[in-house]
This record gives sequence, C-alpha cells and structure tokens, in this order.
Amino acid sequence: MNFVVAVLIGAVIGLAAWFLVPAKRPSAIWIGPVAGAVGAVIASAIATVVSAPGYGIKEIALQVALAAAAVVGTMFLPSGQSGQPAKSE
Repeated sequence: MNFVVAVLIGAVIGLAAWFLVPAKRPSAIWIGPVAGAVGAVIASAIATVVSAPGYGIKEIALQVALAAAAVVGTMFLPSGQSGQPAKSE
C-alpha cells in the first residue's frame, strides 16, 4: 500500500509543479510526474529502512520533499530546443 500511495503522491507533486513553476521545461509533460513518483518511491524505501514499520507523517513529508527535489532536478534537463533559429545556407 505504501508503494501505491508513494506513486500517487509523487505523480501529483510532479504534475502540480509542472503547471505551477514558470521555468524552462523538458519537452515531455510526463517527465515531471514520473520524476516525482520515482522520488517518492525512493523516499518510501528510505523511510522503511530507517524507521519503524507503519505509514506516518514523517514518511509522507519525506516523500513530498524527495518528489519535489526530483521534479526540480528535471528543470535542469535540456529541452531539446537550442533556443536559436536554424541556420539556412
């Protein structure tokens, strides 16, 4: 169950950040939610290893923080567009 909740938290954080942050973005819209989900799943694994079993507020906070960090990391990916017009000769 923790895995499903982690993926949902990460996807929601990723999608919200994609639309709310006015910044240079990669060309694919799915990168934000996927990065958020991966960050939240990693946070869930860390919380499982470090803390006692059970789903608590600390694990949710860690999932949100790592999902947001993963989405911010996608902002630094190249967009596939050079920003310069193509040269025609």
